[in-house]
Amino acid sequence: MGIEPMDAARPAAAPLACLDEPTARGFARLRAWLVDRIKRRALVHLHRTRSGELLVLRMCLIAERATEATLQADLAPTAPDWLQKQIAWHLAEEQNHVRLFADEIAKRGAPVDLNARPDWISARKIARWRALALHHAPRFQAGVLVPTYAVGMCAEQMATRVVKRHVETIGAAHPLAPVLHQVLDDEDKHVRLCRATLQRAVRPEEEAALAALLAEVRAIDRGWGVRGALWMYAAGLAYRLRPGEPAGAQAGA
Repeated sequence: MGIEPMDAARPAAAPLACLDEPTARGFARLRAWLVDRIKRRALVHLHRTRSGELLVLRMCLIAERATEATLQADLAPTAPDWLQKQIAWHLAEEQNHVRLFADEIAKRGAPVDLNARPDWISARKIARWRALALHHAPRFQAGVLVPTYAVGMCAEQMATRVVKRHVETIGAAHPLAPVLHQVLDDEDKHVRLCRATLQRAVRPEEEAALAALLAEVRAIDRGWGVRGALWMYAAGLAYRLRPGEPAGAQAGA
């Protein structure tokens, strides 16, 4: 399923440079490298046990459900007419992701809980992002639409990094690889959709406010990176050391 291009409603403005992910330098670059290496090793451990693999799948399912809820509750009811079609396409793809991960959980003989809550770290990050969106909304003529899509774009960029790392770690032969490749393709499209929406909704005089908002959103994401990576690694190792723990779908991943 693809996302249709937006209808042209006003002349195209100059590209917003702040929408590009900043290049990490110095300590930030070292921290990003460290988080990536820890999470790759964590994924290796998690996929070698059934419980670890189920934890990964449930984390993916919860993340997709959170995006689905945001689209349904925060955007669809108040979005302008020109955005409704794009939200419908985006929502349909997120709902398909939910079905894909739910099916993978069911294939492993585990119950599927569509109302499961995020882990503590993810819940804190989401709460801070929501508070940030409400705080910055008055700075934009389009109101909360802009900060919601700013947070959404950063979340989709994060999801793209996460799924790409996942694909590279487990390899093409893993039974989960086709699902992750499909999700990765969709997440790339969602990033482009969020960028296009912000490009259209933000007025030229609001670009500095958007840049400040994005800096805060990305800082929150980075702030939880090391803790999240260590939590994943500890969980993967704990499952591997647990006596009698069944192997994952491809224990040699």
